[in-house]
Amino acid sequence: MGLQTNGLSLEVVGREVTGRPVQGKPRRPAGPYLLGLPALLLSCLLLVPIGVTVARAFTTRGGFGFGNFAVIGDPAALHAVGNSLLWVLVAFGTVVVGFFLALLSNRLPAVSAVLQPALVIPFAVSVLASGATFRMMFDATPERGTITALWTRLFGSSPVWLGPGLFWLVLMSAFGWTWLGYVMSLFRAGLDAIPDDVTRTLTAEGVKGWKRLRALEIPLLRPITGVVTLTLVIAAVRVFDLVLIVVPGSMQQSADVLGLNWWRATTSSGDTGRTAALGVVLFAIVAAVGLIGVRGLRRRRWAMPVTVVRQDPSLGRPKPGRVVRRLGWFIGFAVAVVWIFPALVLVATALHSPREAGLRGWWSPSGLGFSSFAAAANVGLFRALLSTLFIAAAATAVLLVIAVPTAYLVAWGGLPTRLGRIVMGVFVVLAVTPVQMYAAPLRDAIDSAGLAGSRVALALVHAAAGLPFAVLLLRSAFASAPPALVSEALQGPVRQSAVLATVQRTYRPALVAVAVLEFALVWNDFIVGFLISGPGTTPLSLVLWGEARQFSTSSGPVAAAATVASVVPVVLMLSFWRTVVRGLTTGSRP
Repeated sequence: MGLQTNGLSLEVVGREVTGRPVQGKPRRPAGPYLLGLPALLLSCLLLVPIGVTVARAFTTRGGFGFGNFAVIGDPAALHAVGNSLLWVLVAFGTVVVGFFLALLSNRLPAVSAVLQPALVIPFAVSVLASGATFRMMFDATPERGTITALWTRLFGSSPVWLGPGLFWLVLMSAFGWTWLGYVMSLFRAGLDAIPDDVTRTLTAEGVKGWKRLRALEIPLLRPITGVVTLTLVIAAVRVFDLVLIVVPGSMQQSADVLGLNWWRATTSSGDTGRTAALGVVLFAIVAAVGLIGVRGLRRRRWAMPVTVVRQDPSLGRPKPGRVVRRLGWFIGFAVAVVWIFPALVLVATALHSPREAGLRGWWSPSGLGFSSFAAAANVGLFRALLSTLFIAAAATAVLLVIAVPTAYLVAWGGLPTRLGRIVMGVFVVLAVTPVQMYAAPLRDAIDSAGLAGSRVALALVHAAAGLPFAVLLLRSAFASAPPALVSEALQGPVRQSAVLATVQRTYRPALVAVAVLEFALVWNDFIVGFLISGPGTTPLSLVLWGEARQFSTSSGPVAAAATVASVVPVVLMLSFWRTVVRGLTTGSRP
């Protein structure tokens, strides 16, 4: 560009700017960092005991080294590692079955109308109650065990289901019964989110059946597949209470998993270094699975197929014909009846007297009544209900109060990029950390502080354990906030309150998902209460476990306690399940 003035000619030429417009680092206000301070303090409840466990694992009589890890060479520990890896295969099989059930319900919409509630109920029931139910169904005597009675009627004799080798069938049935509803619901949400016009276009081009599945649905469902697979694999590696209640004591050495092997070592041996090494090995396996899963999700840009604009209803999928609808309803009803059957067995057993429940199966007409509920009440059932209600409500409240500002800080609080990645990495590792990594030092610290049996201490431990998953889920919801609103909010502290208000109003599904899952998780917890709490807390699961030690003679009170304990989480899950699934898959309203 040229300029002339007073006979002087000037030529102005631009040049490329290669450095910072302003030298130095931008000034970052320290105020937003205070949002993460409560989370840091609460996380110390886990981080410090984890550090103590790692230090114990690498501390030997000769100093620092790997000597304690020689415990892995023990045949029992090797057997437990093999069983834990076998559980990983069970998790993969559950994912495959759940995917095809979701596909069936998507192709035949009438299926999900009756099948969905039936699949949600087992997910709400605690693992301990599920294990007790399947142990009743597979009881070795045909007078009590449903499956044994049916098999004997058909084939004349029956194998011992809880004997060598066959106990795996019972364990896998109980695990699949618990998790299949979760898997199917998330896959179904992903299939429903695929735009109908894309499906119609591929159908018009002749891409149908298996080709459509391979070209369209499987690629779009990869993020959900990653989330579901990661969740189930970690749950499978952490299996603890299911084995403890299903497998009889004489067979438990054969069914040992690494978590149980750690517990046996802590109760039978005073060598804290070797038990800490077992915990570190279990943690390494779970953390490797978690990090691989998260890395895979990051490559796929963890984004769910969300329908942003509501489609014209007239352009939706054509309604199936009457024959197809009836076929879908029939299939859904048949599968629902089979799926709800274990829950019916549990309730029917609870409605028999303790003596009749110990002698005969649930189908026997004699001994009907509520005496098993009275027997369960006599061992402290209702006191345990109130105690569990307090612990679950307190843990959920603390979690929400701390997780919401922390997720906002991680998503939009202006953390330096490297620090943000480190924080997220720590939360991912903490989310998959097994209880065995911090149980022993934390229990010792609580005892030393005179808080053994304190419900407040147990609620804080639950809140700390649930914080990483809550922050990860809420951070995804916060990150999907409108960028224009966020950029304006970052200009001043007043506008940031507008972002929070928008997030709370628009992204409520993620908040509801965190609250419902945390409450149900704490309500159904067994392992944290079993390994950390003292006798004063009396959570429901510990009362149930105490009665289940004499399983054959106390099956009536066990069924009654499990039925009462399941009412609250089942009602909660059925009431909020659609919102929970939306919060898990999209983090925001479509």
